[in-house]
Amino acid sequence: MRIGYLLLLFLPCFARAQGNADGSLFCQMGKVRYFGQLAANPKARLAYPGDASIDVTYYGLDLRLTTSPNTLRAATTVTLKSTVATLSSFYLDLNSTTATTGEGLRVDSVKAGNQKLVFQHAQNRLTITPSQPLATGQAFTFTVFYQGIPNGAAKGSFKFDKHESTDDPVIWSLSEPYGASDWFPCRDTPADKADSSSVRITAPGRLVSVSNGTLVSTTTNTDSTRTYFWRNSYPIAQYLISIAVSNYSEYNTPFTYGSQTMPVVHYIYPENLAQVQANLDRTPDMIRLFSNRFGAYPFLREKYGHAQFARNNGGMEHQTISSMGISSLTPNVIAHELGHQWFGDKITCRDWQNIWLNEGFASYTEAIYTESVSGQTGYQNYMNSFMSSARTARGSIYVQDISNFNTIFSSSRSYAKGASVLHMLRGVLGDSAFFRTMRTYAESPTLAYKTAVTEDFQAVAEQVSGRSLDYFFKEWIYGEGYPTYKATVSPGSTDKTVTVRLEQRNAVATNPASFTMPVQLQIKSATGDTTVMVVNDRADQTFTLPVKGAVSGLIIDPSNWILKTVESVSISSSATPSTSVVTATDEPQPGSFRIYPNPTSETLLVDFTLPSRGAATISLLNLLGQRVQILTEPMLLAGKHTKTISLRGLPTGRYTIILETPDGRQNRVVLIN
Repeated sequence: MRIGYLLLLFLPCFARAQGNADGSLFCQMGKVRYFGQLAANPKARLAYPGDASIDVTYYGLDLRLTTSPNTLRAATTVTLKSTVATLSSFYLDLNSTTATTGEGLRVDSVKAGNQKLVFQHAQNRLTITPSQPLATGQAFTFTVFYQGIPNGAAKGSFKFDKHESTDDPVIWSLSEPYGASDWFPCRDTPADKADSSSVRITAPGRLVSVSNGTLVSTTTNTDSTRTYFWRNSYPIAQYLISIAVSNYSEYNTPFTYGSQTMPVVHYIYPENLAQVQANLDRTPDMIRLFSNRFGAYPFLREKYGHAQFARNNGGMEHQTISSMGISSLTPNVIAHELGHQWFGDKITCRDWQNIWLNEGFASYTEAIYTESVSGQTGYQNYMNSFMSSARTARGSIYVQDISNFNTIFSSSRSYAKGASVLHMLRGVLGDSAFFRTMRTYAESPTLAYKTAVTEDFQAVAEQVSGRSLDYFFKEWIYGEGYPTYKATVSPGSTDKTVTVRLEQRNAVATNPASFTMPVQLQIKSATGDTTVMVVNDRADQTFTLPVKGAVSGLIIDPSNWILKTVESVSISSSATPSTSVVTATDEPQPGSFRIYPNPTSETLLVDFTLPSRGAATISLLNLLGQRVQILTEPMLLAGKHTKTISLRGLPTGRYTIILETPDGRQNRVVLIN
């Protein structure tokens, strides 16, 4: 979701650095909200579970909408299962009528079949008593009949609105994070995804009604209304169920994947279609790009598309049909909301504390799209702007306070820093392992169409890469701030080496005090530059590095893989005692490889270059010739690769590292201390 600004709400926007696909000025976040939602929300409870004694499996909404006057009459059918042995009553979240404005919903009755059920609707809870207690796993279906004016207008969760430039009506919903219960009874937590849903909308006949999934039928009624029936057959979180109703023009840009063609339908105000048509035309190529990266589009049996809503800016990743303000129909925001279909809709954050799994990932898909159309330069410029914003973030990416909309959807933290974490992980793992991690995560049978927390993604990354990444996620997701580096270069023991003292501090927070990261150092010389990778795991660490001649400068992290600042780099004439030794040569030539640091204690980095595509196996042997560690890459692209071998738990001593590629077998000696 991308946040824009609407009437009373202004959220900071910034212009992207050069290299954007459209060069536009747009907001970093993606959720549309009015001013009222930014205050502390009394409905927000820490890790709010709703009624944990029930598991909702189906929502069926039957809505009748009028615009003169603005009213909603509805019947929502819910199927749920009991999660306890004897369930005599349960509750759903449904906002009550407010005494001050008179807005809100009034429940007329609750029925199971033709039988009326006892219910109580007070303090935003609808408590229902079934005729007989439910046993564990027992399914129960009932219908709630209610009416009123949803009190979500001030918060942007449900609104009767007008077009920006005409008096034509538009009715829309945007329920994230706490707005679904403003307009239908639900268990208002992302942890409980329904197995399926349907939405039936009856509205004035000239209006087109849009919702999730597949359009099953359209019926013209005798009272000059029209009924649209939409059915979704995939699991869905309550906040991703949506409606958008207006006098839309329909524009179709179908997507073909293999032998299957899926409708990609855009519902746009007639007066705006021409100005955004070219951007909408890019959608199928984006779907193909993300399908190649993350696996097939998650809702291929149904559709994708956009429904214009709100005023001016903003976007929301409603499942199969993203809601978009007219100013958000730019390539970057289109990519963001589309990326959510994998990260947010297919796999949904289990709680709002882990919102970065939705927003950080979707923001990073913007950079991936930019890379596809503008190359490496465009990608780097895009990430530079994200990291610039991320340096202003305060607090951990894991949201500590979910009682306020702004803290959940912080542009600098959940979006920009979340995307920067994925960029850094790509730098740590390399392209091959990183994109295999993203795809494996999206296709994981234990996570796909379900929910996830950070530890689930970490486990996939560790499984795919064969590395322990606990340090990475602890410092970047649960820690705060970023490292500030300072380097001092001094003469080494020979004219072929220098010592580099690398100091770092967290200038923003105290946790962590310093960061563990692989850091590239580029040593500049008139006779040639040398780039090496060191594992920096201390606040003050000195390395001995090779050089080609007199040192003219040093660049820390020349490829900008790390969210950081550099305080200073100085060239000193006095020697500095070496506390860590890195032996390294210049960039490896095809067929050769290097290892570092050596000696080492916990991890070993292995650099090698493949002249052509092929497999690689890295083995670590002890003095008895026994393989104590092995890393197999079945297929790598031609070019440079860096792999990490964990040495944790191995006895000290002399070992042999062996690299096997299609070019042959090579070995090096490594000392573990």
